[in-house]
Amino acid sequence: MPLYKFTKSLRRSILATASTGAILLTGAANAADLSGRVSDTADSLALEGALVRIQELNRRTSTAADGSFYFSGIPAGDYTVIINYIGSDPITRTVTVTEAGARLDVAYGAHADVDEIIVVKGLRGSLNSSLSKQRAADNVSNFLSADSAGNFPDQNVSEAVRRIVGLSVENDQGEGRYVVIRGLDPNLSSSSVGGVRLPSPEGGDRKVALDVIPSELLETVEVTKSLTPDMDADAIGGNVDIKTLSGFDRDGLFVKAKIEGGYNRQQEEWSPKVGLTIANKFSDKFAVAGSISYYDRKFGTDNKEIDGGWIDEDDEDQEINGLIPEELELRDYVVERKRFGAALNLDYRPSDSTDLYLRTLYSDFKDSELRNRMEMKFDEGEFDLDRSDVDGGYVYVDGIEADRDLKDRIETQKILSISGGGETRFDSFTATYSISYAKAQEAEPDRLDTSFAGEDFNSGVDFTNLLFPRSIFKNSDDLAALQDLSNYEVDSFEYSDNITEDEQIAFKLDIAKDMYWGDNPVLIKWGAKARLRDKFRDNTFLAYDGDLGDVTLNDFSTAIDYPIDLALGNGGIDGVALRDYYAANRSSFELNELDTLIGSKAVDYDAEEDIYASYIMGRIDMGGLRITGGVRYEYTDFKTTSNFVQVGEVVVVDGNGDPVLDGDGDPETDDISSVTEVSGAQDYSHWLPSLNLRYEAREDLVLRAAYFRSVVRPNIDDVVPTGEIEFEEELDGGEIVRTTEGTIGNENLVPMTAHNFDVSVEWYPNNDAVLSVGAFYKDISNFVIDRTVEDVTVNGVFFNEVVRPYNGDKATIKGIEVNYQQALTFLPGLLNGLIVGVNYTYVDSNATVDLGDEIREIALPKTSKHVANLVLGYEKGPITLRAAMTYRDAYLDELNAAGFGDRYALSHTQWDFSASYDILENVKLYGEVSNANDEPFRAVHRTEDGDYLMQHEQYDWTANMGVKVKF
Repeated sequence: MPLYKFTKSLRRSILATASTGAILLTGAANAADLSGRVSDTADSLALEGALVRIQELNRRTSTAADGSFYFSGIPAGDYTVIINYIGSDPITRTVTVTEAGARLDVAYGAHADVDEIIVVKGLRGSLNSSLSKQRAADNVSNFLSADSAGNFPDQNVSEAVRRIVGLSVENDQGEGRYVVIRGLDPNLSSSSVGGVRLPSPEGGDRKVALDVIPSELLETVEVTKSLTPDMDADAIGGNVDIKTLSGFDRDGLFVKAKIEGGYNRQQEEWSPKVGLTIANKFSDKFAVAGSISYYDRKFGTDNKEIDGGWIDEDDEDQEINGLIPEELELRDYVVERKRFGAALNLDYRPSDSTDLYLRTLYSDFKDSELRNRMEMKFDEGEFDLDRSDVDGGYVYVDGIEADRDLKDRIETQKILSISGGGETRFDSFTATYSISYAKAQEAEPDRLDTSFAGEDFNSGVDFTNLLFPRSIFKNSDDLAALQDLSNYEVDSFEYSDNITEDEQIAFKLDIAKDMYWGDNPVLIKWGAKARLRDKFRDNTFLAYDGDLGDVTLNDFSTAIDYPIDLALGNGGIDGVALRDYYAANRSSFELNELDTLIGSKAVDYDAEEDIYASYIMGRIDMGGLRITGGVRYEYTDFKTTSNFVQVGEVVVVDGNGDPVLDGDGDPETDDISSVTEVSGAQDYSHWLPSLNLRYEAREDLVLRAAYFRSVVRPNIDDVVPTGEIEFEEELDGGEIVRTTEGTIGNENLVPMTAHNFDVSVEWYPNNDAVLSVGAFYKDISNFVIDRTVEDVTVNGVFFNEVVRPYNGDKATIKGIEVNYQQALTFLPGLLNGLIVGVNYTYVDSNATVDLGDEIREIALPKTSKHVANLVLGYEKGPITLRAAMTYRDAYLDELNAAGFGDRYALSHTQWDFSASYDILENVKLYGEVSNANDEPFRAVHRTEDGDYLMQHEQYDWTANMGVKVKF
């Protein structure tokens, strides 16, 4: 099947392959190759991103990750080669190219020449490396080096890259999880490892949570913000590409190791962390590199949420006026996250003209969570009029219900990426080829959710501070009753065993030819690619809510630490004891068949998505101007199978079709259910042009402009026509009337497309800094939004009301990025060890959405208007110090949440610190503190009257201490 579909993709590529071949075959005669490598002798380190220019021919290129560069089609003769790497003066060399070719290897610091300044390592080396790669890029890109990632107190890839200009992250329990590029929803960006797209382990999304990948596996991270035709086009925000180490990146044996212990003040627990990287260039033909990392992090979260929104209790009889929280939820999380990551890369060069490789990456992320929760339901009681004052910020309610429950689950996410391929050069041609396999899996084995119910409590809520409401009580007896664990009887058990798998295999072929148009170097490139993807989700769900035994919460009590509200401070639920009880008595529990059916079948699906692409791209150098442009064609074939699950209550009828009435004259009813398999299929194609301009006005001044069109396909959950349908029948005037509601996907959704524009100016003063200013604009069509629609028929089912995703009209996003980084080496004395970095991104987004009953103008969800990063560093002798601040503005998190108002995540500012001391030349002691300012996460319902809390989470700080060895 893959071979057939790959051949089919070539046929579907309307691009003129024959014409392309004719162009590629017009070559130069009597031409040879010039190749070489740029490195730093002091550390035997390959220097990626060095600009290499042949002055007489106006030919330029940049060095690859292993420091290598290559020119084809060079006529025999003498040439001046200029090599420029940020942090060092340019190096000029003369080389003679014969008909057999020539090789030029340059090592900084190998000689005492004044133009060969040794490249600085540490923080300055990280800065130089990132800026060199950015300056050399043909498109709008930003980079992060391994040293830079390793010197931040970052737990994972998401946290490491958040300091790049234009980037922020979505946090999950205090850890960075999803990368946000230029404020856009992470589903509108993409992620890859060594150019191989990562599938998503999560059930409904396309976005990949990069917190599953340890930062120790990084060698370089490239964030691409403008696409070229030879890149996959499924990114409106951009793409994050993770690159691991090659054995050819170093000369000889390279070893890097770390041992670390971390402490979280919230849980007062220690967490071990180890990492090891080994690379060896055995010969000029064969090299191996491998990394391994393990981190067992123990931490906790104190959480407070409002469920159901803030309700308006404007009731003349009760004389209560104003908004009060419907339910106050108190949550205590105890979390353990284990990360295991490994990478193994093999490189083989059988000849001077061929490079072969095998790249592998494996990540295993295990998230164990115990969540104790109390729900205080104020809407279920009666207001105590003598003790209530909404205007004063508190209210008392008699006869409320309260639930206590425990979520005991382990979630695992695994990602495997394997790719093999190579590059072959012959005459003026270069062919690159690869085959890759990637698999992502998310599983929740043996999850158990248990609820205990209590009622007739007296309590109140003080919301003098609308961003931090708390429980209050009229007297100690009311508090004691709520805290008495024997007042909560077991109410339900829910058992889950869920799995999602996403597999992808890809084939890629690119052919490039170097040639000349007059005196101008030209590159013509053509390629084809097939990506074949299969994703499925399979849930097993069992719901028990009948006779569960005569037990109370007191039979499973344990101590917990929850300082932010006294109502939950008395004790929690012991997960081990509860599991033992469930296992011993499950066979006698009564199964809720309807809930079990919904939980097991309504979210299952199997989806196939095959993407076939071809492109033609050209590049020309005219003086200091490089133009890269072309067009890409992508064809998508999508198929899916899922379930319509209908559950409800129907009126019982006799043989004549008349309702059967009970003794009170009410109709008798039965619960019924059905499962119907539904399928969806569609195919579509897109032409995707792009143009990137890079103009080197001076050696230290680069101007850029870019346009590209990109496409993002709908999330799997949105486009799969699975659905949960609930109905109810009742008598109305003797007639049986059915009311049907549901939430279903929409198999008719079309992809989002965007026209993207970028302009920027990059100034590299003193060859050790960057000051850049850029602007971007994106015009997005067919963005997806959930709507509530009435009186429609979907797949043969009539709905009185259904929630369903639909394509919207247009959205726009525009912004400005400002970035300044510099090593202040010009300062006198001890001050010349200072390093400063600051970046700021402004984003203005606008979308028109049709919600069915109203049309609104909104900012795009997840889009912060202001994002900023500040880094202050100091490096002198054996001492390295760094302080880092990240800031993001508030953003729209959910539109019209809970039918009350828009949910916003409030602004977030976090400070991290690190320090290290070189006790030996290759041995370093270090310490780190993350979230030193104990910044919480807060989300609110935003109304005209102000912000009302929906979620408050606090995590405290985490400190890490350890030792690093590198040689």
